[in-house]
Amino acid sequence: MDIRYKIINRDGKTIFCNLSPGEVSELISASYISNKTADGKYRHGKISTQGGQVLAISSNIEHIKSSKKFKKTIEVIANSIDFLNEIIQKSNESTNKNTNRLLHNLTSLNAHNIQEIYSLIPQDEVSKKMGGEIAYVESIINENPKETAKLLLKIAKNNAAMKAEFSVFKKLFDSNPTLQKREHNVHKVLMNVFYLFFPDFTDKEVEVIVGSDKTKYIGLFDYESFHVALYHLIENAAKYIKPKTRFKVEIKNVNTRCEISFDMISLEIKPNEKEYIFEEGVSGDLAKQTGKAGDGIGMNRAKKILELNSGEISLLSFPDTIQIHMGIRYQRNIFTIMIPKKL
Repeated sequence: MDIRYKIINRDGKTIFCNLSPGEVSELISASYISNKTADGKYRHGKISTQGGQVLAISSNIEHIKSSKKFKKTIEVIANSIDFLNEIIQKSNESTNKNTNRLLHNLTSLNAHNIQEIYSLIPQDEVSKKMGGEIAYVESIINENPKETAKLLLKIAKNNAAMKAEFSVFKKLFDSNPTLQKREHNVHKVLMNVFYLFFPDFTDKEVEVIVGSDKTKYIGLFDYESFHVALYHLIENAAKYIKPKTRFKVEIKNVNTRCEISFDMISLEIKPNEKEYIFEEGVSGDLAKQTGKAGDGIGMNRAKKILELNSGEISLLSFPDTIQIHMGIRYQRNIFTIMIPKKL
């Protein structure tokens, strides 16, 4: 870059700087807007406005030749300080929001894991068994094998959710995310996510049917991020599907893509909600009314992650299939994921 500068806002806070400490030290006490350096290789100076202050040094030949052009350039920068400051503040707010959301979600998931463990193995009782903790826990497991199995599945699900949170933060909020796109067995990756939610579907008496040849469909994607997209989609299905129905999943090859369709009877998605369902912060009216709405980021994350993998997600809804269960409106909805396949 042939011009470098330090921008200080009206509060005295540096909002950008790519000058060296020595350059800043020299220019901060300067009394000139424009001056050539002794060797004639640079022009430097300082300008102050209501918005703040700009210290600048340039090796641009036009700036070295013309003090007027140099002044004009740093005046433009100085007059943009308020605008730049606002952009930076909004960017910081967005970053802080994402960081706070990550910390909140991880803290909640960790608390759930601790709660699950202590619901089966009381903390107070374990602390009393000095030297006999293992035997005590073993006895509880032997007496409650089914509850232990459920507990382990819940912990596995929460751990997968934590991994998803880290992955999303790393992939979506990094300007240059690292993606390792390789060939993967789609059915196998799908089942790796599904098993985490089988207890949820069982509790709702939902029959999950995953069809297709298990070895026929090979997709090309980054495993970690694709796993997250599937996690959010299946999590939503487990939350919003109508009890005592079927959840049909099909995998098929269509031209250069592999498609996974999720066919279910789930909460009604009104026509005016359909185009916004994948936007951040959006939850359907029924999801809100039934108290099941989250923060409206799951489907948005799934969409963004699939796009990183050169994939897509679409929704096909059937308004003429309305079913009412316990006063809640459900309809047939088909979510379809499309990803590149092995050619």
